[in-house]
Order: sequence, then structure tokens, then C-alpha cells
Amino acid sequence: MAAPAVTGPILTLNNGVKMPALGFGTFANEGSKGETHKAVVHALNAGYRHLDCAWFYQNEEEVGSGIREFLSQNPSVKREDIFITTKVWNHLHEPEDVEWSLKDSLEKLQTPYVDAFLIHWPIASEKNADRTVKIGSDGKYVINTTLTNDPSPTWHAMEKLYSSGLTKSIGLSNFTQPQIAKILTYAKVKPAINQIEIHPFLPQQPLIDYCFSRNILPVAYSPLGSQDQVPGTGEKVSTNKDLIAVAEKNGWSLAQVLIAWGMKRGYAVLPKSSNEGRIKGNAKLVELSQEDFDAVNKVASGRWSRFVNMKDTFGYDVWPEEATK
Repeated sequence: MAAPAVTGPILTLNNGVKMPALGFGTFANEGSKGETHKAVVHALNAGYRHLDCAWFYQNEEEVGSGIREFLSQNPSVKREDIFITTKVWNHLHEPEDVEWSLKDSLEKLQTPYVDAFLIHWPIASEKNADRTVKIGSDGKYVINTTLTNDPSPTWHAMEKLYSSGLTKSIGLSNFTQPQIAKILTYAKVKPAINQIEIHPFLPQQPLIDYCFSRNILPVAYSPLGSQDQVPGTGEKVSTNKDLIAVAEKNGWSLAQVLIAWGMKRGYAVLPKSSNEGRIKGNAKLVELSQEDFDAVNKVASGRWSRFVNMKDTFGYDVWPEEATK
């Protein structure tokens, strides 16, 4: 019998493409060989039908082999039943490199198309002749200021790939409201997605509202927060007593509460784990009562703690105004 799909919300992108609201993040710090393959198989068996990948993760071959293993064992599930996202990295923003990046990801994933192709960061950097990231004498990325300030050639290359059918939708990741507004001034194909960090310590309500107002779907990475502490206070999402109280009251895991909070706010969420038990647990979707939703919102109110900012690697800060918060 085929593994059942999670009975969660199905969201519709601005071009009519359907996206399961529950996605599985494939980024892995450990990088141990075989881990991503097994995690993808566990996720698909648990019912996930949305996989979030990226060229930068350097594990798309394992994602592809995991998908193939699952499909071979579940012949009633087809490739078109699985929503696959990939992303182009900073040093591949020149139009010819954007195309190369997608085709390289397709080859590794062993699929003729992806369902979404995103610009991973609103930062373009230089590359070496072998298409590796060019690093400056300061140990940071060498920024391509022309393409960073005017990403229109990059976006038009994305549009061309969308027209070719190699991707069913195109979108953004880590883009701010002004950066999205700039894209919209020249986009022939509107971004369908903006994938951003969202959790109760970084609720992002203004950016979420802006995206919805432009018919761009927010997608939350790091929806479970981080094991990192909030600088200055030492707080963690995972140990917040008010969030834990909502989970314990209902007999749920904290992860289930955080996933449900995101879904109730109307966007897609991308929890990640390599642990089979947690992968299965996260796929057991629950629904927050209004009282519990309000309790999580109360925790989120006034907070602004970003855990994912690669400014020290890039030598460029997407959110310089946050340094004073």
C-alpha cells in the first residue's frame, strides 16, 4: 500500500500551481553521507509531499536518490505528486549561471523539472573559473555590486527558465519588502514565493502582510526556531515556557504547535530533521484553538530575533537596520 500523503492544507501559488503547506527542509549541517537520503525517504513515507532543496546544500544527489527509492516502493505515487523546490546560490546570478545552476540541480535531483526555483539570497557575488565562490582577501565573498543593486538580469533569466518549463514557478528567498518592490517594477512573471525565516521569535508580520497583498506566498524556513540563544537574553524558542505550556496542555510536541501556528497564519512551513521519530511527529498536523493561537501570538508580540544571517560569510548584511535592534 502506498504511503499516505499528509492531509494538510494545499496552497495555490499566483500562477495556479498547488503547493502542500507542509514541506520538508533538506539542509543538513552534519553533511554525513547518506543522512539526507534516509531523511527524504522517511519524510516521504511519513506523508510529506513537498521537499525544499538548494544548490548550496550540496546534497541534491541524495535527495534525488531518496525520491527514486520512495517512488520505486510506492508506484501509485508519481513525481508530479511531489513538490520540489531548489534555489540558485549567490555566485551564480549571471544569466548563463542561473541556467547552469538549475540544470545542475535537475541533473542531481534526477528530475526533468522542479516545482519552484528561487533566488536564495538578494546578494550576488563573484565566481571563480570553475564556478566556485570567489573569496576575497578578507575571507568573505566578493560581492558583485552591479547585480546586487540591479538583479533584473538574474530575474529575467529566471523568467526564461519558467517559460521553458524547467520550473513550474519562480520566486525569492530572504528578500525584504523594498527588494521585492524593485523586482515587481520589471517582472514579466511575478515572484510566486518569498521564503523567509519565520517563528515566534521572528514573526515577520509586516513582510508577511506585504507578500500576501502582492499575491506572493510566504514560506517559512526555521519555523521551529533555533537551538541558538537570543543574544543578550539567552532565551530559546525551544525552552519558552509559554510555548511549552500550549504543547503540554494539548499533549502535543512543541514542533507541532509551531507548525500549526504557521499554517494558521496562512503560509507554508518547512520543518527539518534527520531523526525518523521527529520527522513522523512533525507530519502529524494539529490545529490550534483561537485561545492557543492567541497564546503563541502573545509570545511573538514585539519580538525580532533573527537566527539566520550569513553576513559574516558574505561580507554583506541584508538587514543592516537590525544591528541597532
